[in-house]
Amino acid sequence: MSVVIFTGLSRYADPWHPVAETSAQIARVVRALGVEPDLRTDETPDALADLTGVDLLIVNSGRGNPDAPPAYDPAWQHSFDAVAAHAEAGGAVLGVHSAAAAFPDWPGWADIIGTGWTPGVSGHPEASIAVFEADPSAGDHPVFEGLAPIAGVTEDPVVVAYDERYWRMPVHEGNVPLLGHRTLGDWHVVGWSCGGSRIYDGLGHDARSYASVHRRRYLANEIRWLLRDRAALTIDEGEL
Repeated sequence: MSVVIFTGLSRYADPWHPVAETSAQIARVVRALGVEPDLRTDETPDALADLTGVDLLIVNSGRGNPDAPPAYDPAWQHSFDAVAAHAEAGGAVLGVHSAAAAFPDWPGWADIIGTGWTPGVSGHPEASIAVFEADPSAGDHPVFEGLAPIAGVTEDPVVVAYDERYWRMPVHEGNVPLLGHRTLGDWHVVGWSCGGSRIYDGLGHDARSYASVHRRRYLANEIRWLLRDRAALTIDEGEL
């Protein structure tokens, strides 16, 4: 079983997202499933050029310097092509939080995770303890295994975490909504599956999000679901 965690520490680093610490938390969850992740960063353009034998690619990265986002560099094309081929072949992909804005120099990424970040439109309120609910159409989905509703408040499973509540992101046609939140009277979807082998998960701004066992459980369930055709993974509760 091979899981790659890609972290944007240089070319795709931004001033808002401490991706080194959140990738460490993601790796913790992967290890709780009995898998040692392959940790890669954007310090070399061929970081993702070889995905041979990789079962799941997790992308935890921002968009780079907001004042001067990275321009297209042909040296990165081999990595872009490899990710596209992996997804097209049915390989599992999980984009986490700021991955909605990752790879601004590669439009194909938005098609793979079924969203993007629209400057001036997409955003979020201040981070806070927040309740994210299963979309009404998705309460029985395996990603909610072990999660429960709040009695007398919700009928669908919830994830409670200190996090940002992303909103007003484009949701591509064919996405299957999984997780959302109600803010200022509107329902905003922040997690979905697309193509049956890819998930975008809008949670995970910083380590405070991963302090929530709900958030860690939800992430573990996403990984298990994405790898459902490869192995039956069980969660080591002591490590989660």
